[in-house]
Amino acid sequence: MKRVFVDTNVILDVLLQRDGFWRGSMNIFQLAELGKIKAYVSASSMTDIFYVANKKLSTPVARKAIDKLLTIFEVVGVDGKDLRGALSVPIDDYEDALQAYCANKADADVLVTRDAEGFPDIGIEVVEPTNFTLP
Repeated sequence: MKRVFVDTNVILDVLLQRDGFWRGSMNIFQLAELGKIKAYVSASSMTDIFYVANKKLSTPVARKAIDKLLTIFEVVGVDGKDLRGALSVPIDDYEDALQAYCANKADADVLVTRDAEGFPDIGIEVVEPTNFTLP
């Protein structure tokens, strides 16, 4: 089964139904729910997702969204070792470096993001949600 690490922006696209993006990102959710892929997200993404959803929607909606996400995605923990390890990832944006580090920690086959150019040469395939396919 393909192991797919999902960047924060992909999840927010679906949750906030961002025009032009959410339908392509929804495919990842559906594949994960159907058990066709093993989907991962970092613990740090979950707090970012809650923060944005709480600001844009409401606290009850944000809490419900996190609860649902926890049924769809496996959470990759983040501790001090991971935060330090992300410093060695050759990506200027620390948040992206941590995502790349967590994707490798999860032994992901692919990282799905709308910011593919933000993840150069991380040792795993990086694709946009609309370009993600199963073999």
